[in-house]
Amino acid sequence: ESLLEAAKDGEMYDYTINFPLYSGVKALYIGLQQGAKVAKPTPYAIEKPVVYYGSSITQGGCASRPGNAYQAIITRELDCDHINLGFSGSARGEDAMAKHIAGLPMSVYVMDYDHNAPTAEHLLATHEKMYKCVRAAQPELPIIMVSCPECRLTDDQVKRREIIRATYDHAVEAGDKNVYFIDGSTLTWRFGGDSGTVDGCHPNDLGFMCMAVGIGEVVKKALG
Repeated sequence: ESLLEAAKDGEMYDYTINFPLYSGVKALYIGLQQGAKVAKPTPYAIEKPVVYYGSSITQGGCASRPGNAYQAIITRELDCDHINLGFSGSARGEDAMAKHIAGLPMSVYVMDYDHNAPTAEHLLATHEKMYKCVRAAQPELPIIMVSCPECRLTDDQVKRREIIRATYDHAVEAGDKNVYFIDGSTLTWRFGGDSGTVDGCHPNDLGFMCMAVGIGEVVKKALG
């Protein structure tokens, strides 16, 4: 039985509308039967949203529909809202973005911009710096660092993964007990490796489910 059919029983239901991942919304119309009631939704179980920052993969390309992006899947599973700061081609760990993110109210920060750093040297110059900026503003915030979700890593991608791992290691050595590292190369191997992408890079729905399971496990742990 669909939710639309269930709604005919006169009970109140929560609905989530996932807006387009790339297209802008100019107008939204919702049709209701005469006499239907609209009320505030049931609050999320987690008060503050999870914030995701990263590449076009983070943004949601190439999910078949908005609700299949990995963050949306995690949101449904854990009953927590999220803010998607995924930018196709333009998430590069900029100081302005680090400061903006540092000021956001959030329950967890997922840092996933490996793909968009133009070089390993750029990643080295910005990754730990961004972590420190957010950590200075929010000392108790769980921060999750993810390397690119590629199945087969090039030498450059291995170097990038080690840069991210070094940020994590340095944080732990400094006494940070609320930081996590995810090796992105392990994510899509769960259910078929390359079958989880459309082009060897951008996940399809299967790949996003793999990411939702792998990253979601750590988000759940971070939330306690």
